[in-house]
Amino acid sequence: MIYRLCPSFAIAITLLALLVVASPLWAQAQTFAPVELSRADVSIAVRQDIANEVRIAGSLTPIRRATLTARVSATVVDLPVQIGDVVKAGDLLVRFDTEALASAVTARKAEIDALGAQIELAEAVLERNTSLGERGAASEATRLEARSNVLNLRAQLRSKQADVADAERSLAYAELRAGFDGVVSSRPVEQGQTVPLNTELMTIVDLSRMEVDAGVPTSRIPLVRIEQPVELSVEGFPGRTFVGKVTRISPTAVAGSRAVRVFIAIANDERLLRGGMFTTGILKVDDQKGVIALPAASIRHDAEGAFVLKVENGSLRRQVVDLGMSWTDRNLVQVSGLIEGDVIVTAPLPTLSTGTPVTVEGN
Repeated sequence: MIYRLCPSFAIAITLLALLVVASPLWAQAQTFAPVELSRADVSIAVRQDIANEVRIAGSLTPIRRATLTARVSATVVDLPVQIGDVVKAGDLLVRFDTEALASAVTARKAEIDALGAQIELAEAVLERNTSLGERGAASEATRLEARSNVLNLRAQLRSKQADVADAERSLAYAELRAGFDGVVSSRPVEQGQTVPLNTELMTIVDLSRMEVDAGVPTSRIPLVRIEQPVELSVEGFPGRTFVGKVTRISPTAVAGSRAVRVFIAIANDERLLRGGMFTTGILKVDDQKGVIALPAASIRHDAEGAFVLKVENGSLRRQVVDLGMSWTDRNLVQVSGLIEGDVIVTAPLPTLSTGTPVTVEGN
């Protein structure tokens, strides 16, 4: 018996047969279709200079400064400098009225002269009593009393001599001179003013070397070392960089904060910088020259160790690498085992593996 199929059913059977035959070929084509990677998924290995960076900020302060105070209580009779004046070592800054100070020296010396006469008389009495005592004409108590009087007067003489030295020193303090080359930064007194002892008279600063007192987070302070260079930008000098270096590191963190004070010195030979200027800077740590560094996400690990996936001849190849220094703030890791120009998969794509055919966008 012969069965005849209707035309529509025959067409369906034919299409089903074609689909069964073609499906393995389609699956095979899908298996070997290359994966297209965007430019953001890969990096080209290049040598570069790289370092960890610690950012700092602070105000400039002259390293060398001196605040002059009154070491006598007197009237200012000469005040030849103003704020901003440049002074040289030895220049006169303040002169006080010396009349009362000179009179005090004269009076102390007169007291010494009078005491010297008393000592001369007491020594003569002691000598006479000693002589009489040897002949039995004076008692031992009388001789001891005379000797005690001499010793007491000599002690008073030493005290008066110290008073004279103090008075002469006060007279010398009537003139104050600059101890170093600098600039007058403050002068709170005026000529003709009578000032008590220890009154602040003026401040002199040396602008040849400046210092930044910056706070560095405690988490970053282990990276900071003495003599490390710092690149600084100063307010008022756009586009210009000043170079300094770390000179001191505080042994303790600032109370109530998580920062440690770091002091950075800057040469100011041109005298452009002034105290109080705000500055920001970058302290480079672990500076490495001419290294190849990749994003941390590009480093893969298996039982054999660390490796990366390198694009080579249209597919991915396992490339063994040795890891070096890490720059966590920039999410980079130093690697060796690559050459400049190698194209490395840096995107976190876990489905990729060795041998996968790939293409890179734009290539």
